Amino acid sequence: MESKMKHLVYSRTKLTEVEEKDIQPNAIDLRLGKVFRINNEAMFSLSETEKNHRGSEEVLPDKDGWYTLYPGQYEVIMKNIIHVGDGEAGWVITRSTLNRNGVFLTSGLYDSGYNGMMAGVLHCSGPVRIQQGTRIGQYLCFDADMVHAYDGSYGLASDHDQKYL
Repeated sequence: MESKMKHLVYSRTKLTEVEEKDIQPNAIDLRLGKVFRINNEAMFSLSETEKNHRGSEEVLPDKDGWYTLYPGQYEVIMKNIIHVGDGEAGWVITRSTLNRNGVFLTSGLYDSGYNGMMAGVLHCSGPVRIQQGTRIGQYLCFDADMVHAYDGSYGLASDHDQKYL
């Protein structure tokens, strides 16, 4: 199979909470749902048999839905839920407005068959004010050979994701 990027509107992948203005020429914009301050003082450990996250604390928006973030890293949960279609995969990139202001969104690969929340890390090089529901990333979809569907420890059925919903 030849891997090629394609627009989500022409794919088997389904994404919730998509508004008309989220549909861009080559991708779909993703909206900020929740923000968590990562505990950078805690030890993160990872092996083939265990995963111990650093932990995080939810940052609450003000009464008008604005988050005030200071330099550092924040786990962000998108408003969108995704179900990646068989034979497809995707990733999230930063919207250029954030990029030009020293705010970067990183996220991992979304494998074929993954069904769950979308998350990433917002890296803030300076203070940032951002309103809940603002478009912060874009999902890029592409055809992908698959050996099997996603079988990892994240997704809607996982204990991990349930604490963020």
